[in-house]
Order: sequence, then C-alpha cells, then structure tokens
Amino acid sequence: MNTNVDPDPYQDSIVGSGIAEVIQSLPAGDETYLLRILDDAGIDLSGGERQKLFLARALYKTNSKMLILDEPTAALDPLAERELYERYAQLSQSKTSIFVSHRLASTRFCDRVAFLKDGRIAELGSHDELIAKQGEYMQLFEIQAKNYRQQQPSVSASEVLDA
Repeated sequence: MNTNVDPDPYQDSIVGSGIAEVIQSLPAGDETYLLRILDDAGIDLSGGERQKLFLARALYKTNSKMLILDEPTAALDPLAERELYERYAQLSQSKTSIFVSHRLASTRFCDRVAFLKDGRIAELGSHDELIAKQGEYMQLFEIQAKNYRQQQPSVSASEVLDA
C-alpha cells in the first residue's frame, strides 16, 4: 500500500497563504463570487484577505521558478503578517523569490537584502550584515523599530473623556 500522498498544489497554496479558513467560511466555499457586481450573493474580501488570495494565486503557479511579491503584507494585521513571515521560507522553497517591502522588519528572514536608494543598490547583504555595517539600512531599520519599542504613556479614561 502506498502511503505517500501526492501534493495538492491548490490546497497547499490556500493553506500556505493563510486564506483557507476564509474560503471554508464562504457560503459556497471556493465557488463563491468575490464581487457583488457579478452576483448579489457575492462577497467583498477585506484588504488583508485579498492579499492572502493573491499570494495563494502566486503560489499555485507550481511550474514557476520565480516568486515576486510586492508588499504582500501591507494590508495584513501584525499577527497575520508575522505568521506569513514564519511560513515564507517554506512557501518559496525551490523558487527564486523577490520580496519587495518598505517594512524592514520583513527582511530578517531573507537570504539577501538589496537596500535601494535613488534607484540604485546602496547596500547589499543579509539583514545581520547590513545592521553590522551601521549604514543607511541600519538607520532606517532603527527608525522603524523605534515605533514598536516606544512605550505608550498610560492615559486614564477620564483624561480621554475630558479631551
């Protein structure tokens, strides 16, 4: 008896992109119209759900040797973004992957980072190598990271109501 199961590119792409639960919850599953303009029973996906769907479509093209993603997490909430980054290496396995992002935290999982300035590669290396260089990449990374590190002052409910 053969216990090896052939991979299902369709299922792999929707699970890998994080859109599987959304598809399962739709009235007609993957046969649901995604635009109300096409069908009154159609649904409108959120921006993050659309991004996951577009990622699934890109992953589904199994004969493709290259995966190019331009800001694939821009509409995702921070938790969904983190989950995608954690799965990204597996999702792009055996493909050349180009990942375009303005969020430098997303570069931590990349093998090589090309930091562009004025249309040219200003710095090239891994995230850790570019941080060690202490150049413009590191400066911009620190500026972005500062927003996550800052402690928000506590505000009482009465201060909010009085404002």
